[in-house]
Amino acid sequence: MRAAVLRGGSFVETDVAEPVPGPGQVLAQTLATGICGSDLSAARHTEDFLAASRDSGTESFLFDPDADLVMGHELCARVLSPGEWEGKVVVGLPWALDGAGTLRTIGYSNAFPGGFGERVVLQTAALVPVPDHVPPRVAALTEPLAVGFGNVARAAPAEGTGAVVIGAGPIGLGATAALVERGVAPVVVSEPSPRRRELAGRFGAHVVVDPGVRDPFDAWRDAASRGQALTVLECSGRAGMLNTVLHRAPRSTRVLLIGACMTEDVFRPVVGIYKDITVTMCMAYPPEEFAGTLGRIAKGAVDAGSLITAEVGFGEVDAAFAMLAAPDDHVKVLVRP
Repeated sequence: MRAAVLRGGSFVETDVAEPVPGPGQVLAQTLATGICGSDLSAARHTEDFLAASRDSGTESFLFDPDADLVMGHELCARVLSPGEWEGKVVVGLPWALDGAGTLRTIGYSNAFPGGFGERVVLQTAALVPVPDHVPPRVAALTEPLAVGFGNVARAAPAEGTGAVVIGAGPIGLGATAALVERGVAPVVVSEPSPRRRELAGRFGAHVVVDPGVRDPFDAWRDAASRGQALTVLECSGRAGMLNTVLHRAPRSTRVLLIGACMTEDVFRPVVGIYKDITVTMCMAYPPEEFAGTLGRIAKGAVDAGSLITAEVGFGEVDAAFAMLAAPDDHVKVLVRP
């Protein structure tokens, strides 16, 4: 099958072996796949990405960097295997069990190629059918938006509390919509990109700031009620951001680290200790939030299609990764066969 493979730090279009489904799995034809910020990190900081997996004992993200890798886990596909799912358009949590029973992440495994190829193997138990009226290109936004919705559900901030969201990529935008849905107000979003700031307003943010012009915590203090509880959702993954949050956030703030900083970082713990700040590092979220996010997209409660700023073929993936280095220009780029 044709695919864009990561080889020596660059993507090239080539032929690769077609994956073979095992027990409890299906073979599916990819229809649309988003390029994730984690994909950018894994391609640019491969050794750091793999070291984090090894150091944390997380086998699901380990791959051989010297072998071709077909990335892409934010995908929508049509099932080809015979059975009850045959012909259905689906999305799914990007996991698959290998022959030894180890959970692997589709797109971060040499054995389980992702959506930057023509076909993928998916775990049947992880599949969610896409309603007929939802275009596959829009359904492919389910996974990144679900990370935002899921981690807000995990934190469960109460109605009447407030939030600061740092970074308005797809995850931050999903988190923004989830906070507003729960009655959290005010929600202040900090984002340097004009295009993403505009989207943050459309996703319900009450205050949107350019951090180069205005400190988001000053904006929060101006908009919040006296003594109002605050949750900060750090969705940018930028080095140094946690330290900034610890210094700028008010006392007793809860901080959710959702964006993954792939390099080593430095922060001053005693500042957070003196201020009784709680820091939660977020990976897993309630799996039902995945299907719930697709439901919101299907009902029109979330305008997922507004995030799509470009679509490319396999031969254009390398250029697309370079393009995403300029976030003013793009939010979500899709790879389509």
